[in-house]
Amino acid sequence: MKRVYSLKGRKSYDSVFVKGRKKRGKGVIIFVLKRSRSEKTDNRSDFRDVKVGISVSRRLGKANRRNWIKRRIRSVCHELIDQMNDGLSIIIKPVPESLEMSFEELRSDIIGVLRNTGVINESG
Repeated sequence: MKRVYSLKGRKSYDSVFVKGRKKRGKGVIIFVLKRSRSEKTDNRSDFRDVKVGISVSRRLGKANRRNWIKRRIRSVCHELIDQMNDGLSIIIKPVPESLEMSFEELRSDIIGVLRNTGVINESG
């Protein structure tokens, strides 16, 4: 996933956690916040206006396990970035059950939750 799509800064994360809608799947919790006009960035026209963050708790295990799950989530987001609607800030937070899931199960879980929250369209 390209750097321009990354959600950065503690304030950005806190506002999505507090003001955003929350939806839980089997392996992830997804927070979605529609950004206002003033918060939108001046991205070049060849990039989408979507910001994605990944928040992994220490209760998921040691650093290598946390990094492993972040790489899997980043890979799924990289595939889906073109299907995501503009003007959204998204945080994906894996839960301990995600460590036991295969990549395909995790991928389908993330896609299902993103569809339920309206981040990606049904046709996508």
